[in-house]
This record gives sequence, structure tokens and C-alpha cells, in this order.
Amino acid sequence: MKTILLSCVAVLVFTGAFFWYISTKPAEVSKKKAATAQHQKPVYQIGKASPQKVGQLVQLPGEFKAFQEVNIYPKADGFVEKVLVDRGSFVRKDQILMILDSPESEERLAAARSNTLKANAMLTASREHYRRLKASSKVAGSVSALDLETANARLMADSASLMGEEANFRALTKIKSYLTVRAPFDGVITERNVHPGAMVGSGAKMERPMMVLQQQNRLRLVLDIPETYSMSLQQGNSVSFTAGALPGQVFQGKISRRAGNMNEQFRSETVEIDVQNSSGKFKPGMFAEIILTATGTPGALAVPVTSVVASTERQYVIKVMDGKAHYVDVRRGQQSGDMTEVFGNLKANDLIVINAREDLKEGTKVQ
Repeated sequence: MKTILLSCVAVLVFTGAFFWYISTKPAEVSKKKAATAQHQKPVYQIGKASPQKVGQLVQLPGEFKAFQEVNIYPKADGFVEKVLVDRGSFVRKDQILMILDSPESEERLAAARSNTLKANAMLTASREHYRRLKASSKVAGSVSALDLETANARLMADSASLMGEEANFRALTKIKSYLTVRAPFDGVITERNVHPGAMVGSGAKMERPMMVLQQQNRLRLVLDIPETYSMSLQQGNSVSFTAGALPGQVFQGKISRRAGNMNEQFRSETVEIDVQNSSGKFKPGMFAEIILTATGTPGALAVPVTSVVASTERQYVIKVMDGKAHYVDVRRGQQSGDMTEVFGNLKANDLIVINAREDLKEGTKVQ
């Protein structure tokens, strides 16, 4: 009986000790965690905004276009009499491409020539009549002043008539020259849409040109450069490019001209690179990949990428002033490696938090 009583006492003592341990342990753990958290405050790395340039390689798509291209439409109404070239023909400047026929133009030109000769004859007669009257007027009373003035007016009218007929004759001669279609520059005929016997001219309501001529020995490589990189590029800068139809080959060129304005839809600037193409290696319409070396935006400051905090509402860096954190809204520019350009209310050598975090609030002391 005594043994049983001792065993019950031992069980009660053990159970009490167990519940006491359970009740006191969470409080000790909480105290330890709080002490640990107090000793493990975030350590922020402090750096500076620097004026160094951030350059990078940029790959942009481009397209080859003919250096000059013209759609050849008829300048005069008529019928196609001869076509001397076809698609793919190489032509020289002023070479005859086709000959048109317009009988009406020939008739009008002949009539204009006749009228010009007639007006010239009348002017000659008027001039001679006025000369004789003026000579006779030296003898007092032989010629009235009215007759002399009338002869002079007739001379002036016949002179004006001749000038009008000559202008009409020159215009019709020019129209006749339009019946012979010539190449405006050296190039290749890339499209032909008419054949002998076809009626051409403004009255024919042509939907397509008679021919299309392209200059292909020199091409324009056209590309659109985003606003971010446009300011750092200069005319004459060297670029590299590859053509999709010529894999494994890298070609060199220089920026020949810039548009000077930003496309309102895409916020980009159109740039052209002149490409010599005497061998015919490239074709208008081919695509290319241009490799640009952007040297950085003038006036931009560079900061580590990790110092820029981007949220759904804003993008900022944390500037350290008097040992406290201050948010500065920025806009990113070019990026290369672990550095990026920023634009905002920052100055060179301003202290910033490199390992910035969203939980670092405005006005918090930074150690």
C-alpha cells in the first residue's frame, strides 16, 4: 500500500513539472526571437550616383530599299506603240523605254506651227507699216497722229499674238516629246504593266504605273531607332548588320542620314544607312539585323540596377540625406550589365541605397 502511494505521488510531481515546462517555454522562445531580430537589423549598402556612360549593343530590324524608285506614268494621252524594255532590264539615264503614239498631238502641233508662221508674217507687216508711217510723219501734215498711234497699237497686238502662238507651239512640242518615255536615272525595271496597243494617259484611269524603275547599285538600309537610343547616336557612326538571306556574314556601314523627329506612333526615329550594292548581293525588300553600339545618353547618371525599386505605382531610388532615406522618382534609360541610366532629381555623387527594398520607408534611418 505504501509503495502504491509513493508511485502516485511521483506521477503527480512529474505531471506538474511537465505542464510548467510547456507553459514557460513559448515565452522564452519569443524572447529569444525578439532578441535575435533586434540584433539582425537590415544592413544597407550605400553607393553613389555616377556620371559614367552606360553603353550597350542594340539589335534592331531593318529593311533594304532602293536608293531611288519611281513609278512611270504617261505624261500625255496616247497608245503604246513600242515597248523596248521588260522586267529585269538594266537601263541607263535617258535611255528610251517605250514609244507612244498620239495622232491628235501631231495634228495640233502642225496647226500650232502654221499659226506661228502666220503670226510672224503679220508682225513683220505691221512693223514695216509702222516704220513707214513714222518716217512719213517727219513731214508735217503728211500723217495724222491717230494713224501713227493705230499702227503702233497694231504692231504691239501682232507681237503679243506671235508670243502666244510660239508659247502654244513650245507646249505642244513638249507634249510630243512626252510620247517618247525615257529613264530618269540608271536602274532596273522591276515592273511592267503595259503592252503595245494599250491606251494610256489620264483619260485611261490607270490604276498601276506603266513601269517601275529602281536604282539598285546603291541601297538604303532603313531602320527605326527607339527614343532611348536615338540621342546617343550621331550621323557617321559605324554600324554592323547582317542579312537574313546571307547567314554567317557581317557587313559594315555608317549612318548616312536621320529623320530628325520622332514617329508619334512608335516613338522612334527613322535612320538610313547607304549600302553599296554594285554586285547585286542585296535586293530591295530584304530584311536585315542592325547592330548598334549605344554610347550612353548625354547627361544621364548611372546607378546599380539593384538600387532601382519598381512598384506598380512608381519607380524610384532611395537617396540618403542626413542618414535618412528619401524616395526620388526616376526614369530608366539604357542598361549594360549591372548598371543602368536614371533620370530624375539626382546629382552626381549623391548617396543612394544600392540594395534598396520596398520595406525601407521614407524617413527611415539608414546605417
